[in-house]
Amino acid sequence: MPDRRYTILSTASIPFERIPQIPDSVNLQVIPFIEIIPRGEDSLKKQIRKLAEEQTAVVFTSAHAVRSVMNGLTKIPDWTIYCLRYETRKALAGWLGDEFILKSADHAKALSELIIADGIREIIFFCGDQRMDILPDQLRKHGVQPMELIVYDTLLKPVQIDYQPDAILFFSPTAVKSFFSMNTLKPSTAIFAMGQTTAASLKKYTDVPVMISTEADKKFVMHMALEYAGTHPVI
Repeated sequence: MPDRRYTILSTASIPFERIPQIPDSVNLQVIPFIEIIPRGEDSLKKQIRKLAEEQTAVVFTSAHAVRSVMNGLTKIPDWTIYCLRYETRKALAGWLGDEFILKSADHAKALSELIIADGIREIIFFCGDQRMDILPDQLRKHGVQPMELIVYDTLLKPVQIDYQPDAILFFSPTAVKSFFSMNTLKPSTAIFAMGQTTAASLKKYTDVPVMISTEADKKFVMHMALEYAGTHPVI
């Protein structure tokens, strides 16, 4: 038996209700490196409620945006909704009900292609203040005009850790920026990223190889890390 457990550090909260039990051989540390602050001013709520009266196309790329918009509505709107799969779609399904038809894709580029193929000319993009450029840039290049409505803010919460984890999980470029503002990683650290965008951000800060989740789902990333921990002894 090893003298210590395999340490996994997650840089964001984990949906424990959706993942298998953490084995005794793993020490999971959860330290959020960002904080999400929903915007709740009355003017924004009025704008969202006014949009709810319209039949329009909208797009979500994060569950945070879904929850922020939900909090500003008093009824389910008649929108054509596009979203990323997994956590974002799950948040929407929980709000609208499983019978509501959602059009979704695995990543922002594929999502933009779906919107373009459907002949959408204008779309409301509910997003955060640190949103990535991929979706709106792709839409504009193909004649689709996104109206961006910022419904939450992302604050960096850097923390200096006093140990070196065996594996570390990243779920967003902002968490990557926050972590590396105060920390470095040893070459033997296993790095897991949710999606290509987060992985690309990691390459700006470290040469350590990154294992990339093919699904934008924290559960999938956690499953990858647990499988890896089971086959790689601690050093």
